[in-house]
Amino acid sequence: MKGLILKDLMCLKKQLTTFVYVMAGTVVISILYVLSTRYGNLARVGEQLLDQNNGMSRVDVKNLGSEAMVLFMFLPIVCVGDLMNVFVADGKAGFYKVSSSLPVPLYKRVLARFLTIYTLFGLGVLVDALLAVLLCSMTDIMSLGQFLGVIFSGASILSIYSALMILYCVLLGYGREQYAQVLALLTMAAAFVIIKFDSVRFFVVHVLGDGVGFDSSVFWKPLDFIREKGYVLLGIAALVSVCSYLLSVRIAERKRGVI
Repeated sequence: MKGLILKDLMCLKKQLTTFVYVMAGTVVISILYVLSTRYGNLARVGEQLLDQNNGMSRVDVKNLGSEAMVLFMFLPIVCVGDLMNVFVADGKAGFYKVSSSLPVPLYKRVLARFLTIYTLFGLGVLVDALLAVLLCSMTDIMSLGQFLGVIFSGASILSIYSALMILYCVLLGYGREQYAQVLALLTMAAAFVIIKFDSVRFFVVHVLGDGVGFDSSVFWKPLDFIREKGYVLLGIAALVSVCSYLLSVRIAERKRGVI
């Protein structure tokens, strides 16, 4: 199984190279951003927004800054979170034709693919955590706990996406990886709409609509959830991953071990 994980990592070699460059860029840009929010142009923009009497509070301005930090924290994890290249490379090499003849049990072959993605997510989380320690010492936009909440939320969301994509790739087979991506995204979008229908309705009516009755405390709820309740998304990600793994093994068995 270790050999299969190494094989998958070699398929992602270019992606890992991109990760290094993105990580370096994220560190530099996030530090410049934090310094600007304290001493530079962004600090002056924040004060101007408060002085314009447009209904924005200091909490709203601070949350706008937090949104940018969330994007910075997501970037390193996103760079290592797409396994589509592994399935594409396996298909081009014809690996799926011989995989069933390997002296490795089917459940271990499927598990190796899941372990590959979670190993990469672990790397992204570790680097992000070190960056969070650095940034929280330079800004009060978010606390260290909130930074870590954002990191775990991002890793959890992408873990759900990756687990679903693996499931759909096993189900659809070689050559349909893009369809698997679309189905994974649609599944997540549908689940979000069902679970958070009130938030979606609020966004459509008050943000995309006329804005009458707009409540900033409701508008910032998704951001608060990402910062404060990353453990909930982590639990959901674990459940989805287990279910996806079991279904993937079952589907692969029905396909006579061809994955």
